[in-house]
Amino acid sequence: MKASFRIVETLPPSFTPLLIMLFLSLCWNAANSQTAARSESLSEIQRGDNLMALMIWQDALFAYDNAIAIDPSFANAYMKKADLLLKFGRKTEAEQLYAKAIKINPYSAYIYDGRAKLRMLAKDYKGALKDLDIAMGLDRENAEARDHLVDDLMALGQYERALVEIDSLLQQDYRVVYELEKKALVQLLADDADSSLETLETIISIDPNSAFAHDLLGVVNLKLQRLNDALDAFNTAIRMDPSMVVAYHNRAIAHRLLDNNEAALADLNTALSLRQDLEKVYYSRAVLKKEMGNLDDALQDYNSAIRINDEFDDALYNRAYTLKLMGNYAKAIDDLEQLLDVNPESAEAYNMKGNIEVLYAQYRDAIAYYDDAISIDNEYAEAYYNRGLARLMYNQFVDGCQDLQASLSLGYERSKTKLTAFCDQ
Repeated sequence: MKASFRIVETLPPSFTPLLIMLFLSLCWNAANSQTAARSESLSEIQRGDNLMALMIWQDALFAYDNAIAIDPSFANAYMKKADLLLKFGRKTEAEQLYAKAIKINPYSAYIYDGRAKLRMLAKDYKGALKDLDIAMGLDRENAEARDHLVDDLMALGQYERALVEIDSLLQQDYRVVYELEKKALVQLLADDADSSLETLETIISIDPNSAFAHDLLGVVNLKLQRLNDALDAFNTAIRMDPSMVVAYHNRAIAHRLLDNNEAALADLNTALSLRQDLEKVYYSRAVLKKEMGNLDDALQDYNSAIRINDEFDDALYNRAYTLKLMGNYAKAIDDLEQLLDVNPESAEAYNMKGNIEVLYAQYRDAIAYYDDAISIDNEYAEAYYNRGLARLMYNQFVDGCQDLQASLSLGYERSKTKLTAFCDQ
């Protein structure tokens, strides 16, 4: 069963880059005409920004369209519209608009930096990294672009290069505490807990009130199995910033590992009272509720997590598992199909599909699904065990016993009793 209780890894928010506007003119008259159009286009952009602040999305879109129509050579208008379309999930159109902006001004580090952020939101990390590299080549002294590059390198798991870039920013005295916080996080992600602790000590010596540093200190202590120290660190983070959602979430993990499920549930409830748009918090609460035996409420939280992010593979898997426990096999299969659309390499999804087919006594279909799981992960001990049982029930005794033996050799101890019972071992 894959009902994990994950630590949310949260990066500090990126800051909006400085707006760079280039006014090009070939002659006095053209300059006058362009300036008038640019001024009117800017007014429409400002109107769109105001509507965005009020969350009147459609009217904001009309305003940005007007800005483009008034001055088709204004790259910023295309960028504004692209960012709004991304909110609607229209990633391809947003990408096309950024391409137009770059065509208008191919030497703007700001535009490449903006498209990199768009691509990161769309989870196109390689494309984002390429844009950031171009931005850095156009403006090597742009510390803010380098900072965004760090975010992308972290997302790609290129931790060594991220640390090099962070150290470069620190040498420039660029937002020292902020970059040290990132450094501590990268070190933790790179499984260097000792270095992360040293960096966190430096941060706290500079800024004792850094709630992020204390929260991350708690996460490091969780990793090192120092549960009470972790709890103390999360308490400190929350005392410094009572609105820090991730600290409540991480403290819930500490409480759960200390077998205090009620306190864990209270922290997750608090986190969701502060913000209702974080799918991982709903997911963590669902896992906890399922472990506490409250399947109906767990299912509601999985629904909330997937409603926010319909590509959340862990939530899809665990909702399918919960539906299976509740006997709703058809809906469980639907979730597993959706999961495989998101992640075709999910061996766990194929394994569960096999388990459901066994419940229907469809052993041949079950064996085929276990085959898929094992072809993806040839060390998946549980899939060998399940395929072994299905083969035994399908009268394939030799192959079934071989699967059970393979499962046992991979450390799956449940195979031992089945081998004794069915295979004379």
